[in-house]
Amino acid sequence: MEVGDGPDTIRSARQLLSGRCQGVLATQSVEYPGYPFGSVLPYSLGRNSWPLILISHLAQHTRNLDTTPACSLTVTAAGHGDIQKRARLTCLAAAEPLEKLDRGQAERHFRYFPESRAYYEQLSFRFYQLQPRRFYWVSGFGTARWIGTDRMQMDNPFPYAEEEQALQQLNQRLTANEKLAFSPLVAKAKGIDPDSPLQAVGLDPDGLDLRQRDRLLRWHFAASTASLAEALEKLAKPDNNH
Repeated sequence: MEVGDGPDTIRSARQLLSGRCQGVLATQSVEYPGYPFGSVLPYSLGRNSWPLILISHLAQHTRNLDTTPACSLTVTAAGHGDIQKRARLTCLAAAEPLEKLDRGQAERHFRYFPESRAYYEQLSFRFYQLQPRRFYWVSGFGTARWIGTDRMQMDNPFPYAEEEQALQQLNQRLTANEKLAFSPLVAKAKGIDPDSPLQAVGLDPDGLDLRQRDRLLRWHFAASTASLAEALEKLAKPDNNH
């Protein structure tokens, strides 16, 4: 264990990774060997909680990864003011192309990023899974530590089909007639427009992901859940979540 690498640190780092779904991918340039090449892109999390990206075969970063899979993904907390005071997480990883992607995994990614379906089906974009080697966590100015992958991994045991059924139940509650069921969560969330439709897109042991227009919003459970039934029970009592 790293110094200061306690449960609260691990939880905060995991929450940043699961809550942002966008970051800066740094690859090793083919055109200019020895120089890093940065790209901004979205990601979803696979069943092993590692980032899954969908990228064009024509993109420079894809050419770089196909030559040298070693890369990094840096995720920064949202906010204003001095960016050096915000939490951030860098994942050192190897990017592996997924030739035989589980259809449920692809559909989950498409729920998070609806426009990506056309990229995949019409423009030959390809999925890559980042396989982390180590994480570097900065909780604020002057505070930093390395975290091993064994501490960061949090497998999602919810089967894709069952997760989709649970999301359908939640989205029925998020209709205009039953939206008040989620009012305590809506009141706590930052940046939510209470008059704009919400769609549940992902559910895992640590929280619920929703989409409002082009924004993804994350609600973290106070404690991890062992089953979908337990997760749904927590969502039926939103005052117990944060």
